[in-house]
Amino acid sequence: MIEKIKRTAELAEFVIQGVTKDGDTFRPSNWGERLSDMLATTGKDGRIVYSSYVRPMMIQSIPSVVVRFSLETADPHGFELVRQFVIGNHLKVRAGRNRMEAGATGIFPTLNMERRSPQNNGW
Repeated sequence: MIEKIKRTAELAEFVIQGVTKDGDTFRPSNWGERLSDMLATTGKDGRIVYSSYVRPMMIQSIPSVVVRFSLETADPHGFELVRQFVIGNHLKVRAGRNRMEAGATGIFPTLNMERRSPQNNGW
């Protein structure tokens, strides 16, 4: 759980792993993209632009999502959405990179685009 990660000023991110606390592989296999899509925006060209705070990726062959702790300050509602997703699906979470490794110098800028929704998709 996110609360169990020892948060320090140096820790920049945490990793949600696609494995439940029971050790089962979390399904569907594209859950990371789906979670990241919830906080993504749509560019002027109609393409999905992932937030700089939440990114899907494969880490050691495990589908994962890397979340910057600065999301909690920049978008408290978005952070709570991610937290509830982890709790509701009983997913494993671990500490990620520190600020130096992640290239973090402060709060990351939010994108000046509206969040994806049926009203602003442009499709």
